[in-house]
Amino acid sequence: MKFFAFLSLLSLFLFSGEIRFDSIKTTLLSQRDNKPVNVDISIVLQGRDVDKKSEDQLMDALQTALGSMSAEKLLTAQGKQALKKRVIELADKEYGLEVDFVYIKNVRIELCTLEKIREILKGRL
Repeated sequence: MKFFAFLSLLSLFLFSGEIRFDSIKTTLLSQRDNKPVNVDISIVLQGRDVDKKSEDQLMDALQTALGSMSAEKLLTAQGKQALKKRVIELADKEYGLEVDFVYIKNVRIELCTLEKIREILKGRL
């Protein structure tokens, strides 16, 4: 039984592709005060339909999934799991692409530069 499970996992990895998005930069709204927050995220996608030909569709699925989240939610374990699930669902529903695994390598969040400048100017006045 273990042998068959091993073979099925092996075939999954042999016939799956991989795409790395090393730096997706986008802006999300903060749930706390509705202000924009810059997000830089690195993601790896693996699956049967994941290849260079599907890169644009997968990026669209990623951007759509990210756009539906708040910055604070993205920092939690539950939020990251929700993002992974949403990417897999969107890739399948919108483009018929089978994504098996979503790995979040890095998430970096910072206040937008414009918001930083406003805060500095408020402090000086």
